[in-house]
Amino acid sequence: MDCKEVSETLFLFFDNEMEEELLAPFRDHVGQCGDCGKKLDYTRKLLWILRERTCRCCAPDGLRHRILISFDHRRAAGPH
Repeated sequence: MDCKEVSETLFLFFDNEMEEELLAPFRDHVGQCGDCGKKLDYTRKLLWILRERTCRCCAPDGLRHRILISFDHRRAAGPH
């Protein structure tokens, strides 16, 4: 695996969607290539920050209800 392939498959790795036969070559390359290792670490930190800082609040029940009703009315009205 080369640097370009690592870049193209980086998010597959983090999403646990990388094909099994690509895992070892991916890890080998990242372990040997300083630039790709840094990219992997940076991406790992970025994803952690996004997960930690993402607002996990929900819309109030009344608002959620109005939105769902709005969708139902639009769906019933048909295409615009």
